[in-house]
Amino acid sequence: MPRIPRAIADAIIAHAREDLPNEACGLVHAKDGQPVSVHRVTNVAASPYRFEMHGMEQMRLEQQRDERGETLFAIYHSHVASAAYPSQTDVRMAFFPPGETDREPAYPGTFYLLVSLAEDPPPLHTYYIHKGGVIEEIPAEIV
Repeated sequence: MPRIPRAIADAIIAHAREDLPNEACGLVHAKDGQPVSVHRVTNVAASPYRFEMHGMEQMRLEQQRDERGETLFAIYHSHVASAAYPSQTDVRMAFFPPGETDREPAYPGTFYLLVSLAEDPPPLHTYYIHKGGVIEEIPAEIV
């Protein structure tokens, strides 16, 4: 069961609230398998219905992870008015090229964290997205 520090969960929820009316998105880095930092990434779609991470920001964060000996723990985003469950668009975008769900996802073994601002307090749910577009909810503990 993944353990997510309360400070990381709170930072994701704060980002989601601050980016209203649009979806927020970003990355969570890990050290030795444990989440250690949250990194906001610009949603270039600037939409309340979907997110698209800024490619150059993502690339810089990849380089930073490599330099620090960190790994990608999770990709996170918010849902403004719907449940914290991956939409079909979210699932399609988890693959490269987008929608090619017969392959492994672009970031296999990476969690997808979703926060919903449709509820108060906003829940944070953890998922894997597998080949075939299969969604698996993973119980997580906020510590």
